[in-house]
Amino acid sequence: MLPMTIISSLIFFTAISASALEPRAKVDGPCTGKSGIGGVCISTSSCTKDGGSYISNACPGTPDDIKCCTKPNCQSGSQSGDCRFTDKCTGGKPILSNLCPGPNDFKCCITNSNGQNLGQLILAKAKTAEGTPYHWGGGNCNGPTGGGYDCSGLVSWAICQVTGRNLFSEGLRVTRSMYCASESKLKYKKLNFADRRAGDAVFFGGKCDCANDPEGIHHVGLMMNSGYDMWNALKTGTKVRKDNFQNWSEKPCPKVIRF
Repeated sequence: MLPMTIISSLIFFTAISASALEPRAKVDGPCTGKSGIGGVCISTSSCTKDGGSYISNACPGTPDDIKCCTKPNCQSGSQSGDCRFTDKCTGGKPILSNLCPGPNDFKCCITNSNGQNLGQLILAKAKTAEGTPYHWGGGNCNGPTGGGYDCSGLVSWAICQVTGRNLFSEGLRVTRSMYCASESKLKYKKLNFADRRAGDAVFFGGKCDCANDPEGIHHVGLMMNSGYDMWNALKTGTKVRKDNFQNWSEKPCPKVIRF
C-alpha cells in the first residue's frame, strides 16, 4: 500500500497534467458557442454592445469577463448572414464590416443577398457615397481620405466594404493596375465591353494599351446597367454621382471586370 504522501502527490500531479492538457483560448480568438456556432472570445460588454450573446466556460485560460460571443444573425438592408471570422467566409460570399462584435476579422458573412450578384452589391455600396467630393488619391478601406474619393479609390473602397478584400494593400488600387492585372492576380473575370452589366467595372484610357501605354488608362467606374450609365468619382470639382458616357469623345476600354 502506497503512503498517503505519495498518493497525494500523484493526485496533485495528475490534476496539474490535466490542466496543462486543457485547450487554451485567447482574447479575440475563436471559440465554439451555443449550438456549435463559431464565436469569438471577447468581453461581455463588447459582446452585448454590438448585439451578440455569450456563454461561459468556452474560452478557457482567459480572464473571467472574457466569454464566447456569437451573433448568428447580422443584416444590412436586404442582405443577411452571420458573424464569423473572415477566413471562414468562403465561396466568394460578400463580407460586411461594422455589424459584428469583436476584432476586425470577425465580420458579417452574407449568406442571403436576395438574388443580387457581387457586382450589384459593390455598386449598391458605392452608391451610399453619393455626394462625396472628388479628391485625387482619396479613399481607403475605411472610407474617404483627404475629404473624398478618386475614381479607383471609390471602387476599391466599395469592394473592400462588401468583400473584405483590400485592393489598396494588394497593389491593385490604381486604375491601370486594376485593368492590366491578369485574371489570376485580379481573381475576377474580364469580359468584353459588349457583355457589360450592372456592377461591372468599366475603364477609360485612350487605346487602353497595357503593354505600351498603361499610364494612359486613367478612369474607372461601375456600370449601373447594360447601357451607358456609370457610377463614379469623375474629376476634380465633381462629387460621386451617375454619369452617362454614351456621347463622350473618349470610348470605354474593350474589357470590363466582372466581380
